[in-house]
Amino acid sequence: MPNLFALVFLLLYPQTTTKTEQENWEQIRSIAEAQHEIVMLLIKKTQFDKVLEASKKIFSLNFPYHQEHLFVKEGQIVADALIHHKQYELAHDVLDAALKAVISSKSKASLYKEKAYLCTKEGEDDEAMKLFEKALELEKFSP
Repeated sequence: MPNLFALVFLLLYPQTTTKTEQENWEQIRSIAEAQHEIVMLLIKKTQFDKVLEASKKIFSLNFPYHQEHLFVKEGQIVADALIHHKQYELAHDVLDAALKAVISSKSKASLYKEKAYLCTKEGEDDEAMKLFEKALELEKFSP
């Protein structure tokens, strides 16, 4: 019976982490935080040719599954900053990089909606409609 309890506990509480895993996550989060500031400074300095590669460094980090919503947030923040500089194509590229980094349907749906909002700003309503529909399909399968 104790083995069954252990299995149920692990299934119900998969986010429990060891001290080493927590320290690893703290290090990854710290790296992502610094890299985010670099990305935002590149945008501020209008060095747009470096933004995508710098953003990909964040999206390539090994975030735990239960933290992937932070990739979504990062994609949204960077895309919004790029939109303010009218860098629409680059904003799409950053959101595409974020899409490759996430696994869950919920996260993918959020990023497709963000791409759809971007399309509406560009006047590409047909493409926006397709992206919103794709997001809706993904949301049907997310928990």
